[in-house]
Amino acid sequence: MAKGVYDFIKNMGTYPFHMPGHKRNSAFEKLWALGAWADITEIEGADDLHNPKGILRSLAEAAEKRWGADKSYVLANGSTCGNLAAMGVLGKRGDTVLVARNCHRSVYHGLELFGYRPVFVMPDYVKSLGVYGSLNPKTVEAAIKANPHASFLVMTSPTYEGVISDIKAISDLCRDAGVALLVDEAHGAHLDLSPYFTGGAVKAGADAVVQSLHKTLPALTPAALLHLCGDRVDRQRLAHYLRIFQSSSPSYPLMASVDLCVELLQDLSLFENWFGNIKRFKEKAKSLASVKLFPVEDPSKLVITGKDGLALAEFLRNRGIETECATKSFVLAMTGAGDSEEGFNALYAALAEADDVLPNYNCSHKQPQYCNGAMETTIEEALNAQSEMLKQKDCAGRIAAEYVWAYPPGIPMLIPGQRITETFANANLNGCISDKGALPFVGVVKK
Repeated sequence: MAKGVYDFIKNMGTYPFHMPGHKRNSAFEKLWALGAWADITEIEGADDLHNPKGILRSLAEAAEKRWGADKSYVLANGSTCGNLAAMGVLGKRGDTVLVARNCHRSVYHGLELFGYRPVFVMPDYVKSLGVYGSLNPKTVEAAIKANPHASFLVMTSPTYEGVISDIKAISDLCRDAGVALLVDEAHGAHLDLSPYFTGGAVKAGADAVVQSLHKTLPALTPAALLHLCGDRVDRQRLAHYLRIFQSSSPSYPLMASVDLCVELLQDLSLFENWFGNIKRFKEKAKSLASVKLFPVEDPSKLVITGKDGLALAEFLRNRGIETECATKSFVLAMTGAGDSEEGFNALYAALAEADDVLPNYNCSHKQPQYCNGAMETTIEEALNAQSEMLKQKDCAGRIAAEYVWAYPPGIPMLIPGQRITETFANANLNGCISDKGALPFVGVVKK
């Protein structure tokens, strides 16, 4: 790779009579510590994210080579902007699109912005955890047959909890039917870069794949990439939408971190050490009596069951360990390339203590299932309609005028425009949030 973003910044010797206003002045000690020394703008030689021809183009080419994509784009606004830009390209307003129901909220915002008419495809439900998991190829095949004119399918793999779908089978089904496939792989940037973590969407042939580097790999939040495989995605239109959804003043510290991340990924020992730590931890965890690891396809995700997840997370926090997420059913501990053996040892020691101290938990409480009521209007129409607030238990049969989210991971339990079912009206929404912030009151379209 040509001289990279990090090296360019590190070796600059000019005085900055240009943005930003802190002028890379080390006298601003706290800003300096935050990375102000690397914070520049599109000066000569720094390239332009929206028309890359120099060091940023070289960075994208290095990403193409490392992930095996035909075309890659550096994203400075996270996976969210990649999902939105790709969705904008793959259809036109009013099109029917297939949407895995467990997609991230950015996908739902794309439906809203582009006026698509979604047909939701339900992933399998993991009853023991109370979460939705993989998207079954047979379910996809049935959805395509029922909606032969659908423009594209958008889905998530891996899920937040580490469940990976059979992307190769789904990709083949979509290709045969002339349906484009967009995979939100925000949690799977590490897949297929080594023999230790497999199941990625680029290798499986998805048309567009969005990845958050920062979730599992050594890069700053919210560093991300968008990969294209094949020629189904119009690259000129994609560049247009990326200009819309990405800042015209992208963060150079962030892009330099992408540069360093791609460089670090050339060393397979990074993955070997990471996987080795996970493997040793899992072997030790087998000795625990009630604390168990739920098996998921992505070994980097540790789904810890056997105790009240909320109580276990608090127990771990009091011992200096902060986990990614906790529900009554489980605790999710996310591992990453930067984890140390000491970190895994500390987690095991705390879990061993919890195994002895915390009571066992036969989980009867599960996260609420998504509302499965029909979409009576588009999301956009419901959000723009006059609305009123009703108590959740009184909402059955009404049309939702707002989102109700489970966050994290940011998946809507209820969608604007959806007919609210009796089941959802009586569901336990503890841990959920709504756009209007008024739970247990829910916004509904006024009659």
